[in-house]
Amino acid sequence: LRENQVWHIDPKKNKKILNMGMPVVAVSGQVEGEVYDLNLLEDPITGRMPYIRLEIDGTPVDTDDDATFLTNIDGPVSLDMRLEGDFCTIVNQGDTPEFSGTIQDGYNFVNVDSWTNIKERTTYRATNRIHDHMKVWLPDFTGLDFSLTTNIDVEGECNAFYDGSSINFFDAGGGCNATSLLADVVYHEYGHGINDFFYQSFGAGFVNGAMNEGYADLWAISLTENNGLLGVGFNEGDEEPLRRYDIDPKIYPEDLLGQVHNDGEIICGAWYDTHLLMGEDWEQTMELFIGAYDGLQATAFNGDEGAAYGDVLLDALQADDDDADITNGTPNGGAIVEGFAIHGITLLSAIDLEHEALLETTPEEEIELVAEADVVFPFTLYFDQAEAHYRILPDTEWQTTTMIDNEDGTFSAFIDPQPIGTIIAYYMNIRDVFDLESAVVPIASSNEVYPNLPNFTLVGYAALDRHDGDEFADFGPWTTGISSDNATTGEWEEEDPIGSFSEIGDPSTIAAPNEDNTPGGGDEGFCFVTANSANITDGIGVNDVDGGKTTLMSNTIDMTQYQDPAFSYYRWYCNAPPSGANPGADWWQVSISDDDGDSWVPIENTLTQDISWRRNVFRVSDFVDLTEQFKIRFVASDSIRPGENLDGGSLIEGGVDDVIIYDLDILGVDELESNDIQLYPNPASNMITLTSKEQLGWIELRDVQGRVLLSRRITNLTEQIDISELAPGWYSIQGIDDGQKSWVKTFLKE
Repeated sequence: LRENQVWHIDPKKNKKILNMGMPVVAVSGQVEGEVYDLNLLEDPITGRMPYIRLEIDGTPVDTDDDATFLTNIDGPVSLDMRLEGDFCTIVNQGDTPEFSGTIQDGYNFVNVDSWTNIKERTTYRATNRIHDHMKVWLPDFTGLDFSLTTNIDVEGECNAFYDGSSINFFDAGGGCNATSLLADVVYHEYGHGINDFFYQSFGAGFVNGAMNEGYADLWAISLTENNGLLGVGFNEGDEEPLRRYDIDPKIYPEDLLGQVHNDGEIICGAWYDTHLLMGEDWEQTMELFIGAYDGLQATAFNGDEGAAYGDVLLDALQADDDDADITNGTPNGGAIVEGFAIHGITLLSAIDLEHEALLETTPEEEIELVAEADVVFPFTLYFDQAEAHYRILPDTEWQTTTMIDNEDGTFSAFIDPQPIGTIIAYYMNIRDVFDLESAVVPIASSNEVYPNLPNFTLVGYAALDRHDGDEFADFGPWTTGISSDNATTGEWEEEDPIGSFSEIGDPSTIAAPNEDNTPGGGDEGFCFVTANSANITDGIGVNDVDGGKTTLMSNTIDMTQYQDPAFSYYRWYCNAPPSGANPGADWWQVSISDDDGDSWVPIENTLTQDISWRRNVFRVSDFVDLTEQFKIRFVASDSIRPGENLDGGSLIEGGVDDVIIYDLDILGVDELESNDIQLYPNPASNMITLTSKEQLGWIELRDVQGRVLLSRRITNLTEQIDISELAPGWYSIQGIDDGQKSWVKTFLKE
């Protein structure tokens, strides 16, 4: 008899392992099975099944991390085993696969294929792989060192989930493959468990859903090292990944939609691009990630993603710091700051710059732009300045001015007095000590490609004619659809908007408007929308624009009756809502004509959504001649792109409201005699009354800052206005009668 007596000690298991490849008489071997290494689009491989629990002749024996086992038991003897181990227990429809048989002396290759299926085997192996990956980077963390219940073929379609005590994978159906066949989906769901149990070890909760999804993605792609692709093969017959980080980065805050999977792509993308900028070294990336992981950033509640993302960047820089001063740079600081900035994340991402748009201003007076920002410690360490950017339309360059810190939480910028008839576009932002901009308002208006609309202020203009869907239809009937339209659903209509949400009750998940824009319109205000859903509970994607384009077009408008008209409208455009397919791929187009529609000049042509009512303003003569044959049209489209996700369709919603023609203000022409208009009582508490010898005409109620609080046409000689909701202070009512004579009355609200 000859026996091998040369051994080494496995430090992880502290047990003897045969190392010389020499003949053995006692029972030993390796457990293996056919699995998908990453996804079912690749050929299966023979994979080892680590940590599996065996009973050999009634004696418990575990395989090690390499799926090998060794005994001093002579064979042949009985072998009993289940698809469970130290860190994973497979459960399929309530049962764990099991086997009883015989095992021989010597080295055995124990194959589990005959009593398990490939979904069970793939998921078992993947669960153990991600556990081992986690232990490499968190060796002292023991919170997941137990056999986690892993459920296969859970009832449902197109999903997988972690529920706090198990990970769960759906069978094929609904156009999706079985999620248990995608190893990186298993890694992702186990990543939720890592997040959860790790934060619990600090007595905290991994509260923020976007952070949870993003970090689960990062755990997965750091193990697969698959070029930032995740979930390839999720859809049947489709090789596209479920999520990808190699192209089209999601950017904060414009791509923040209140949907956790979408919003998680922002923070995971920041880490992935940092990884690329640091030389694509996953070991270096994970060292940095783990250095920031225990910063408890994800304790931020849903809705506080700006704070959470900014904290991650700060913690990453601190983890990389070597002299306790991140402001003077860190070894990888350039890559970290740039990687996060690609996704709009800066040290000041948590700060909001609040500004109420200045719609109209007085000619030849200095224009003050005021914004509020709550810059408190520790953000004061990284705050540099607030900025205002403005330009005189139509085509001048943007001018930038540093806003004055008023030391009361507000910032001011001043624009030189402008003559009557000027239109100014402007936006604002804050800047940190790394020269990165944050808190751009309006959102995305500083983008180099397809910028969102900025704010506009009209100097010395008065609103003359409008269409608001409620009281005024000064341009006659509109056309809601033309012969060349081909959309199958979602055609334009004028209705009280119903709205649609990814999650009912969560306003951050809105796709279609649920209110019009007109001040005071409330729940019963009308506007143009791309077809209402039947009910607000229908969710997004019901009756949106599908299969082509739909056109909203004005009646012919005579522009020769105005001196120098400006045209304004509010629009709503959604092309990348939460869970919408092919986001950001379809166009919002606005164009005008001076020849009754024979030719068209573009005003807007953008892929950038703004899921809110956003105002655009332009001087008509900057684009076309002032003729009697002016028209404007709005086009929302869902392009057909065969072969793309869901055959290239997108989720598209549009809205138009408060279309207004302005002309040069009549201040300076004949004014009505002051005694022609009476306002009483003054001071007043709840109601004021206006009386006139002629029709009152167009009126605007303004506060002392010139903001329009109410705007409407009055055809009576007497009108009562409810002021009960106004704050105490001085107000003015400005009016223009039908003879183009102006008047102004001031009053005090007690």
